[in-house]
Amino acid sequence: MAALFAFAERLAFRLLNTTVVQRVRNEFLSEGFCHDLILGGPGPCEARNRTEAGSFMCNAPLQVSLDTGQDVLLRPVGLEDESRFQQIFRSMSPESRYLRFFSGASTVPDAVVHKLADADGDLHIAWGILNTGEDGTPLMAAAHAIRQQEGSSRAELALGVLDQYQAHGLSRLLIASVALSCRAQGITTLEAETLPENRKANGLFKALGGKVIRPMPPTTVWEFDVEELIDRLQGMEKPEGLRAVFSTNG
Repeated sequence: MAALFAFAERLAFRLLNTTVVQRVRNEFLSEGFCHDLILGGPGPCEARNRTEAGSFMCNAPLQVSLDTGQDVLLRPVGLEDESRFQQIFRSMSPESRYLRFFSGASTVPDAVVHKLADADGDLHIAWGILNTGEDGTPLMAAAHAIRQQEGSSRAELALGVLDQYQAHGLSRLLIASVALSCRAQGITTLEAETLPENRKANGLFKALGGKVIRPMPPTTVWEFDVEELIDRLQGMEKPEGLRAVFSTNG
């Protein structure tokens, strides 16, 4: 829905060319990011140094039902899902790739895929929706919020949903999950880019209270206040899975 490919290229360039390369290795366990639950294993969700964490909250995975009746898994994603990111990029149609990534390229560089998978829950927050009914539990959709620098109260929002799963509320589920994680990590403002012809994305962002801070051309930049975004999503009746998101992680 947003400019995930262009966003990822900028991210990869920034990280690969900085003086101190920040290759965070998805420290879910050490940062209290519900590692056991993310991988589907047993064990309580415990945060190390929870007192020092301050705004820490447990980003618990959860099963939600779509309006189609399909049950899916909504959870934080990370390096363990790198192959799933590769697969979702390969599965996108050229039209969707252009509308969402500003590019019709048929392949995504491995370095970009790695950076998108390398989420630590702080500098880079990432959530995915997985199809538990298919072999390998592939990604159906994913969303990211990435800060340009540590401690910043602003982050870039990007998301993508495979063609066959659009119009079933996946974007709202992901944005709600990302927004709650952002609030817990002190991120108060999100920005997102869309192409003017991407009417679905622009309509969604308007419905979610986004404000246009840079109109076309070549892209439209939206700004969201995280608290207002959460309030908007809490007030929505559909998808029904939103209730589970807020009751579990809100």
